[in-house]
Amino acid sequence: MNRQRLTEILGSFLLGGAVVAMVYELSGRHVDAVTVAEAATAEGANDAEGDAPAGAIYAAGDDASAGEIAPPQAAAGDDDRPPWLRPDESGSYTAFPPIFAPPEPFDAAAEAEYPRHGLVTGAAVLIRERADLSSQIVGILRGGARVRTDRERSFGGGCSQGWHKVHPRGWICLNAGLTVGDAPPDDGVVNVPPPRVDEPMPYDYWRVNHDATPFFHRLPSFEEQDRADVAGQAWVAAHGREPMPTHPAQRPEEVPAVVKEYLNAGYYVTVAGEAVKSKRYFLRTLRGVYARKYQLESRQGSDFRGVVLGSADELPMYWIARETGMVKRKEPGSEILVDVPDLTAERRSRWPFRREIVIGTHHFYEDDDGNMMRAYAVAVARKIKRPPGVESSETWVHIDLSEQTLVAYDGDRPVFVTIVSTGKEEGMTPIGVHRLQSKHIATSMRDQPQEDDAYSIEDVPWTQYFHNNVALHGAFWHGAFGLVRSHGCVNLAPSDARWLFGFLGPKLPEGWHAASPGVAGLGPGSPVVITE
Repeated sequence: MNRQRLTEILGSFLLGGAVVAMVYELSGRHVDAVTVAEAATAEGANDAEGDAPAGAIYAAGDDASAGEIAPPQAAAGDDDRPPWLRPDESGSYTAFPPIFAPPEPFDAAAEAEYPRHGLVTGAAVLIRERADLSSQIVGILRGGARVRTDRERSFGGGCSQGWHKVHPRGWICLNAGLTVGDAPPDDGVVNVPPPRVDEPMPYDYWRVNHDATPFFHRLPSFEEQDRADVAGQAWVAAHGREPMPTHPAQRPEEVPAVVKEYLNAGYYVTVAGEAVKSKRYFLRTLRGVYARKYQLESRQGSDFRGVVLGSADELPMYWIARETGMVKRKEPGSEILVDVPDLTAERRSRWPFRREIVIGTHHFYEDDDGNMMRAYAVAVARKIKRPPGVESSETWVHIDLSEQTLVAYDGDRPVFVTIVSTGKEEGMTPIGVHRLQSKHIATSMRDQPQEDDAYSIEDVPWTQYFHNNVALHGAFWHGAFGLVRSHGCVNLAPSDARWLFGFLGPKLPEGWHAASPGVAGLGPGSPVVITE
């Protein structure tokens, strides 16, 4: 792996939870993660190794061999298909593919090599390929995760408190918050819920509804709360929506020390629990800070789901992207069209169109009964040939920017279809054949362009980076799938993002929060094919 590829992987991790862990590694104490993220963002600025040139449909390769079609596969019967490929009455999936790989054997030899027990007590820790802060990042563990470790610490590599080798792979710097003992450490000091890996949303998400909402290190007194409000509103009056610096030396002296930061309306946080002090109700975030409950509102996300396919014959598949109403010819062969007022096709539903036709200068899709809809209002998912460089044994996805559709494949067989929201301007979502660079159960996206009012989002669910800062991920803050909307990322309904997280490789080692494909024995990242 060359230096450019390493830089991209590091860049992807630094944009998320790895920032906090890296700060801990370097300093052994808490430092504001956003400050580090600003310095680290440039690390992900290069093109990914192996990406196709902009505008290319397929990656460079031998067209005569790399994209050969494997022998036809018969559609599996319902009893033979795994649960996540068995449709319900609506055609959608009934289960999610597992996100974790089967646990690696822990036999007598492993017991001898990893006799001690570790508990992550920090917000997150990085797992590195070697006991050196300059080595590649293999994965991330969040607070509360447990690992088995070797017996003795190793020193050097820039980590002042030393390293432990962990099962099944990698090294952790103790600076970041890893407690190790001969018996499993008590997890009572960890007050962070684990992610819900078998649900569409791994955490509870809340939206900030007021500008200059203070978030507190601890539950404030009435006097501290009032001072925080006055200082926040004074900042808004003088600076508008410009974020207030978080470092105490850089913000107004009127801000009480109990304030961690101020967030504006449109920011999203993940909530771990509630607390009450003096009849005031607070929310406690996964980062361990508090905000008054009335200043936020819960967000559940869209319940939309894509569909699983029994065979390739179900393609093309037509989705209603815009509700424009149906029309039909006034009489057979006529170019005069009339409305069909008693026929409604709801947005994001499927319709059995059979053909594309042209009447005058307009394109339509028509069903077997002669009902038609303008082509621009329909998102069509079609089957494509497996590109060169994508193996017949791999799972992969194709995103069609012109149609805002996604088709997932197992080798040459399409197995899943949904609608997405990609970059709203040309070039934002890069055309080409990419591979997953990092996978995160959830990762924060701060100080980056976001959709509409989503200025900052903690723990964006089911994030899979495939090109610099561009990723597949769940989008719980809107439901406009089938229409362009994002600043480059491929937005998916939360359920669909979770389904794809388990379907695409590699799977995470048991208990890990994130992993970097192709490092330290992890499998390669699945291909992501973008066309227009």
